[in-house]
Amino acid sequence: MKKAAIITGGAKRIGAAIARHFASNGYDIALHYNTSKTEAVALQKEIRTPGVDCQLFQQDLQKIPSLDPLIQKIHATMPHCTALINNASLFERATFMETDEALFDRQFTANFKAPFFLSQSFARHFAKGSIINLLDTDIAHTQGSHFAYLLSKKSLAEFTMMAARALGPHIRVNGVCPGIMLPSNELDEAYIEKLSKSLPLGQVGLVEQAASSCLWLCENSFVTGQFLFCDGGQHLL
Repeated sequence: MKKAAIITGGAKRIGAAIARHFASNGYDIALHYNTSKTEAVALQKEIRTPGVDCQLFQQDLQKIPSLDPLIQKIHATMPHCTALINNASLFERATFMETDEALFDRQFTANFKAPFFLSQSFARHFAKGSIINLLDTDIAHTQGSHFAYLLSKKSLAEFTMMAARALGPHIRVNGVCPGIMLPSNELDEAYIEKLSKSLPLGQVGLVEQAASSCLWLCENSFVTGQFLFCDGGQHLL
């Protein structure tokens, strides 16, 4: 039977790697984006091949009332979706004392509330399949430099386990916890390379490894409520 995957925030970075990996394994792709239309269109052209479709869906996930209509639209276009990958997230630096209400609300809406209601809508309209929540290796720790961000990811981890129980047996819910893989505004390639030397596996991770972790969890029909740390052992430190 033909399969398809919904990938939120799928136009760039880990989301794009997930889209490529699933497409290379025969999945049609429902690719969500918000502002990255240029990247989404380019990726759509890249992964469309004979036998693999890719449809684009634009939506600001901060607008919670729009999430159920988004899933309904995807269902009307690709009723054969068997996976929801909650990849889209917001990452902002602020300690506990620096966190104001606006930042707190942005973090929790993007990183917890949106995946919560997208998952609910996916269960309502598709009724069976697999949900993967992209978490963070730091859910194993209590570092406070990105306090609201990490708290929202820890909340999403708890939701992953609760939803796995609530939605079984027809929908499985799991989490992938990537380590540092890509440069960002805060971390350049030199720092990532230095950090990798302290990991048990002593190397930088690849976004393709996070993508293959998502696919494995989607296709193993006897795994639910689990976290797969794809971080070179970073969570052990």
